[in-house]
Amino acid sequence: TSDSAPIPFLDYRLQVAFTGPSGKKQLVPGYFAGDGFGGNEGDVWCVRFAPDEPGQWTYRASFRRGDKVAVSLDDNAGRPHAFDGATGRWQVGPRDAGAPGFLKWGRLEYVGGHYLKFRDGPYWIRGGTDSPENLLAYDGFIRTPDHHSYKAHRADWRPGDPDWGKQRGRAIIGALNYLAAKRVNSIYFLTMNIGGDGADVWPWLGTPKRTGSRENDHLHFDIEKLEQWDTVFRHAQRNGIFLHFVLNEAEAANKRELDNGELGVERKLYYRELVARFGYHGALQWNLCEEYNLQFDFGPDRIRAFADYLRAVDPYEHPITVHSAGDAMKALRFMFGDKRFGMLSIQLGQADIAPLTERLRTATTRAGRPLPVSMDEFTIDAGQKQPWVPVDDARRWRIEKLWPTYLSGGQIEFILSPLLKTESFKTPQLDTLWDHVWFARKLMNELPFWEMQPADRLVTGAASLTTTRTGRRIKHPLGPQVFAKPGSVYVVYYPTARSTGRIELERSESKWTLRWYNPRTGHYEGSPRTLNSSGTTDIGAPPADASEDWVAVIRRG
Repeated sequence: TSDSAPIPFLDYRLQVAFTGPSGKKQLVPGYFAGDGFGGNEGDVWCVRFAPDEPGQWTYRASFRRGDKVAVSLDDNAGRPHAFDGATGRWQVGPRDAGAPGFLKWGRLEYVGGHYLKFRDGPYWIRGGTDSPENLLAYDGFIRTPDHHSYKAHRADWRPGDPDWGKQRGRAIIGALNYLAAKRVNSIYFLTMNIGGDGADVWPWLGTPKRTGSRENDHLHFDIEKLEQWDTVFRHAQRNGIFLHFVLNEAEAANKRELDNGELGVERKLYYRELVARFGYHGALQWNLCEEYNLQFDFGPDRIRAFADYLRAVDPYEHPITVHSAGDAMKALRFMFGDKRFGMLSIQLGQADIAPLTERLRTATTRAGRPLPVSMDEFTIDAGQKQPWVPVDDARRWRIEKLWPTYLSGGQIEFILSPLLKTESFKTPQLDTLWDHVWFARKLMNELPFWEMQPADRLVTGAASLTTTRTGRRIKHPLGPQVFAKPGSVYVVYYPTARSTGRIELERSESKWTLRWYNPRTGHYEGSPRTLNSSGTTDIGAPPADASEDWVAVIRRG
């Protein structure tokens, strides 16, 4: 693993061309696997491939040796070596409809709209956690600073779950079990934060200078650690949890850690190794950088170049994005209409979440490539001196962020108040939050949400909830949020239902049925009511607690 002449990770390149029964070809990067069992020493090479159609597949291996050949995109770079040209075939069975988690649905893909879709399954909407960003700084991983123990989740590990030596995997696996049980379906994590906030996560062998240094070794990877990471990633996928890979952090030292911030040998090898080892997972995205435009500003040209290389080595075309700071419309405009990107990742602080979600949807649609809009970092105003510092408040998250985002056509991940010190996902506030997220997502999953549009203008005369931003004396009115497929279904979220106003329905010979959904319990309440008129009609009062938030679901028929 530590050899330097040649470097096994850099001066050899395994690529395997797979051809499916339909004739489709995929060129998949392989990697140096040490002893083949997670040990760093050995002479085993591996390729991980996720076929996407049943039938007979064939393969041909290209194994080449040469100076820095691993990062070259030239098929003929270097010279043939060892088993170059090896061929074979094998039979792939049909997809198992009863497979756990995401495995039964195949790859999650960008399909030209505001939501990702599984190749052989449903559209997907995110409801995840953004913290801790240094999730992988776990004391159970080999050669890793022990900044997280997740000890509150050891009891959530179950017999038969994956583990590794001396039960070191149990706490982080238990944390995933808990999140999955609460229906949290996405986790956000950095794969390298040297020179960043935590300075405690890296994929390379050895002990780097954690504040950042050009002398750090970025050419030898820690096979044992990365196998432990992949054990966690496999368990997440089997439990319906999406992998949000974040490849860089905001701090200048972190951005300069590889190739002084450019696209050079180190960054290319980093990207290629991540794709080779983890790209076979079906539900993931590559986020090129957190706050790409802070401190050392990567700028659009670098981001495009990073995306181009990552796309070139990723045979699965997983969605690529980048996270911004400040004015998202301005900072991410270069992505609109660009085929390199398959998702937006938004930081917005305490700003109103619904209008920004809707503006971004509209802007990407007008640019000819509608993108999923993921609100990945935001806070509520609880009087904290630093507005970017999160405060855990499940009720306010539900009212001010969760439902307004979903009914504006967006996705959501929650940044939690302990930030890098998050040790437990089941504090009272978080336990309640995950319930509320599931109740909202459960309703969305009943709807053709991928065919629906924000339509707040359809409701008039309803009450608004007014909050005051502490220290700024800014009154923040939050009115009804409407998401609709006109002529079919209308969903209205009321932050307060003291007055529900009137809704304009598309004229139809069919009657409309209204049901009230309680966002605090996840259940419909009261009796269905028939709305006889098309056009503008009164919605009426909820079954109880009109001062609370409610959801009106109006369907034709």
